Amino acid sequence: MADKISITICGDGGCGKSSITIRLVRSQWTHEYDPTIEDSYSVTRTVDGLPYFLSITDTAGQEEYRGLWTSSSLQSDAFLLVYDITNPTTLNALDHFIDLIGLEADQRLEDNEHLRKDLGDQAGPGLGLPPPVMIVAGNKCDLKDGRAVSSREGLEYARKHGCGFMETSAREMVNIEETFARRSDLSSVSPFSVFRSLRPCITTGTGTGRWGRTP
Repeated sequence: MADKISITICGDGGCGKSSITIRLVRSQWTHEYDPTIEDSYSVTRTVDGLPYFLSITDTAGQEEYRGLWTSSSLQSDAFLLVYDITNPTTLNALDHFIDLIGLEADQRLEDNEHLRKDLGDQAGPGLGLPPPVMIVAGNKCDLKDGRAVSSREGLEYARKHGCGFMETSAREMVNIEETFARRSDLSSVSPFSVFRSLRPCITTGTGTGRWGRTP
């Protein structure tokens, strides 16, 4: 049976979150902007010969819909934080989502600690929920003439918040189709291993961020 991995894609409106999702799930490109409240998709990928069932949630970016974020979205194994390289305000808008994910990460640590105390000597390794994996993605990297956020700025933002970093283009299939082409051995936790297989144009090194290892 395939392991299930949940991924939430978040970011400001108009960044191309839905385009990335549809490229990954259906291998299709859509340029029409239709604001999403919340859509769910599923797809199976094989990594190193092992099947993984991916549950992907494409969330609302518009400020008026952000209150609709459900607790189930925050309980995802991994988060793809998308901004538009032609619009600097969309990078700063990620602060809101990172704060929410940070609260969820802190709650997981607290819950895991309570669980360890309750189980005592019976508590084994890998107890409870692992910290969520986060990767910042600068989308629309094919629009070179319109670039307003440099790769360095995106990288520094990711480092500041303990995230991995990459740049994507749903239009040109940059870091979309290859998303699950290889598996990293940086973590024994399968959600990290599979989500980490996103091939970044630039990585943040091999340090450990607040909510998990950076690539």
